[in-house]
Amino acid sequence: MITFPRGKKVAILVHHNADIDAICSATSLLLGFGQKNIKAIIGVPNSMARQAKPLLEYSGCNIKVNPNLEKYDAIFILDTPVPEQLYPIKIPRDKDIYVIDHHENTRIRGIQEYISPRRKATCEMILKVLKDNNVVIDKKIANLLLAGIVSDTNHFRLADKVTFKLVVELLNYKADLKFVFDLVHNPPELSERLAKLRGCKNLEIYKFKNYLITFSEVESHEAAVARGLLSLGANVSVVFTEKENELRVSARADNTIIRLENLNLGLDIFSRLREVSGGNGGGHDAAGSLNTSHKERKSDIKKFIFEKLEEKLGKLEKI
Repeated sequence: MITFPRGKKVAILVHHNADIDAICSATSLLLGFGQKNIKAIIGVPNSMARQAKPLLEYSGCNIKVNPNLEKYDAIFILDTPVPEQLYPIKIPRDKDIYVIDHHENTRIRGIQEYISPRRKATCEMILKVLKDNNVVIDKKIANLLLAGIVSDTNHFRLADKVTFKLVVELLNYKADLKFVFDLVHNPPELSERLAKLRGCKNLEIYKFKNYLITFSEVESHEAAVARGLLSLGANVSVVFTEKENELRVSARADNTIIRLENLNLGLDIFSRLREVSGGNGGGHDAAGSLNTSHKERKSDIKKFIFEKLEEKLGKLEKI
């Protein structure tokens, strides 16, 4: 059980390029703190995802980019399995750390931890934390939590029976599903659409049984490209992006291959990339990500991912 820190100033941190689940988790928690007169801020490393901005605006909360944590007594780290996803923010050793996360092999530790890879979204876990601390789940909090669940389950495609039970609970708290769908729906900008099309141009396709596994490389929007490739027919997509001082990898798997082949991108592959990549990866069954400063290791990283997929699935035939 996560208990609210009383009489302390709190910073809530989420991962870089914070997505809808991260922002909705953080804003819901911040609103809960407000009910209990706990002073808190939300900190984001570098940036947040464009898709999450309408949710932040709806919440009425503000964020601080790369905040100085010296004046805060307690740090809540949400939806973030590895310290590298907080860069350039460093986790202070002299603060009380609280961890709430649904990824496999979370490597961040705290004085209180709520880590549950079975849960499909961090927002599912935040609902329990708020209730455990006697926060009133008003309509705004219910809508925010529902939005995080809708987003991280890909509009319920990855949901399980616990997810639907929680959704019903949020609807009973007066969450508005149509309103939430409208908030979560964000047509992609031109740059994202171009990245998706270029991801198709740079495509390597492999076959196992009736499954298709793709590898691609783009200049940006790697997570969106990975999701887009699934919508085009891939069962697993792995997308690389090189920046000036960074290599990023994003992967997605659809529910069919997860269920029938027991594939877990986070546990089987991305949480095991540390040695070969020089960075830390993480994820859950349907998604994996890696950030590393060692761009020169790209071919080794790709080989590792490919080999782990073959170990789990079987021989991949190039098409």
